[in-house]
Amino acid sequence: MYKIVRKLRKNLLNKLMIGYFVIAWYIGSFSFIFENPSDVSTGLIMLLMPFFLALTHKPFRKFVFGMISVFIKTQRYKSGLPIDIREIDKMDGLEFEQFLKPVFERQGYLAEVTQGSGDYGADLILRKGTKVYVVQAKRYNSNIGVSAVQQVVAAVNFYNANGAIVVTNQYFTPAAVELAKVNRVRLINRDELGKMLW
Repeated sequence: MYKIVRKLRKNLLNKLMIGYFVIAWYIGSFSFIFENPSDVSTGLIMLLMPFFLALTHKPFRKFVFGMISVFIKTQRYKSGLPIDIREIDKMDGLEFEQFLKPVFERQGYLAEVTQGSGDYGADLILRKGTKVYVVQAKRYNSNIGVSAVQQVVAAVNFYNANGAIVVTNQYFTPAAVELAKVNRVRLINRDELGKMLW
């Protein structure tokens, strides 16, 4: 018990000393900047010095680089997505398939677009952990019928997938919804796709 108390006291003392040092450093840095407004580069270096010193601490460095990585991925995926679903209506089929790749990556999947012809009913292959999913993408001007569901069901067997998804910029016919329910195929219609874009 005594060792634990000693360790906690030592950690608290270290944190207090670091906090005192950082506060004193920033007070000195801001004083220097106000006294020498023309020397911007030195003032900036002084302000960043505690941050660079903190990067030598492995947990802090790991946290910072992790946050930077998440930010870059979020911006990259978000920048490729139109906000208005009406922009999707102007795409052709191949553009729609390419567009869906970052949409699904934002959902946590590793996405791969198939070649187009000879894809055996799968326009995209999604992976999440050990699970594999096949996606049939339908960028149409009218509602989607049973053939899209039939194609993706065939792709499940060919790719030995765990599940199937049909995604469209329109809506599904009642027959397609019924067939998808029986075959446990996830349907993503215009409304759900619109929510995925934000």
